[in-house]
Amino acid sequence: MDYQPYFPPITLRKVFGKEHSPSPSSSEITACKVFNFESEHLIQSQLPVEKTECTNNLIPLPHSSLSKPNSSGYALWEVLAWGDDTYDSIQKGLHLGCKKHLDMNSPYHLQRSESLLAFFDAAWEQFPILSHYQDSWPARDFAKMYLKNKVGSDKAKMRSKTTGNN
Repeated sequence: MDYQPYFPPITLRKVFGKEHSPSPSSSEITACKVFNFESEHLIQSQLPVEKTECTNNLIPLPHSSLSKPNSSGYALWEVLAWGDDTYDSIQKGLHLGCKKHLDMNSPYHLQRSESLLAFFDAAWEQFPILSHYQDSWPARDFAKMYLKNKVGSDKAKMRSKTTGNN
C-alpha cells in the first residue's frame, strides 16, 4: 500500500481578519455632510454650506506614483474603491472645477497657487468626502491627470495640424 502524507489546507489553521477598504464606508461619507450626486451639472445647491473637518483618521496619500501601475504606481480608481457611480460623479465634478478655476493650457505643476486654492475650496464644498483624505489628495490627483491628458491631447492636435499643412 502506498503511503501518502495528508496535509490539511493551510486555511484551516489560519484565521483571516476582516479586510478594510482604504476608502470610508458609506456611513462615514455622510457623517460630515449629506450630499446629492444627482444635482444637475453637479453644481452645489443654493443652500449655504459650512465646512466641517473630520480630523480623525485621515486617509494618507499612497506612497507610489499616480497612474504608473507598471512601475509600482497606483490607479486612482483602484485606490479609492468608491464604486463606479461615485467615482464618475466626483470625476466629472472635479473636471468641471478644473475648467472653471485652472488654466487648461498648463500642467498642474505650472498652475497659479490662487487658482489651485480656488479649485480646492470648490472641490471641498462640492464633495465633502474629500475631507476624509489628507490634503484632499484625490482632488489633486484628478486635476493632475485631467490637465496632463488635456495638455497632451492639445499638443497632439497641434502636431497633427502642422503635419497636415505640409
